[in-house]
Amino acid sequence: YKLKLLTIHEAIPGHYVQAELANDVEPQSRRVLRSVFGNGPYVEGWAQYATEVMLDEGFLDRSPELALSFAKEELRTLANAILDIRLQTLNMTDREAIELMEKQTFQEKEEAVGKLERAKLSSCQLPMYFLGWRGWRRVRDAYQQAQGRSYRLAEFNDRALEQGAVPLPVLGKLLP
Repeated sequence: YKLKLLTIHEAIPGHYVQAELANDVEPQSRRVLRSVFGNGPYVEGWAQYATEVMLDEGFLDRSPELALSFAKEELRTLANAILDIRLQTLNMTDREAIELMEKQTFQEKEEAVGKLERAKLSSCQLPMYFLGWRGWRRVRDAYQQAQGRSYRLAEFNDRALEQGAVPLPVLGKLLP
């Protein structure tokens, strides 16, 4: 089930779909600007959000195995944000970091060691998944409230992706 989640995240409707729609942003100057200065929480948040939407919409007949795998992914996403922030601002030790990942989010030792190294080398990247995921949900909720009975999930997703990788607070303003 991990591979199914990874496929959603990386391909359809995740990053592949996101990138294809970003290639169509007009005018071209806007497309170039958004590809060069793309917003990380928009990009990574979309993939997390899209995975959640797929499960909410009943992908694989609401498979309990898939739901359990996604729950583990949710824990990992939260722990990654906590890990990065504590490493960078609260002097979290390597031992504390490994313990958080192994005991709280059920990651294997090798994965935890790799994640710790990644957090040390790319500070502020790991929280993008959680912050972006939450940001996408906030933008969608505001859009849904504004649209009322005419709200359609697919329309929101299409319109939001057509904007390209903008900061999520800006995305909320671009969508009427």
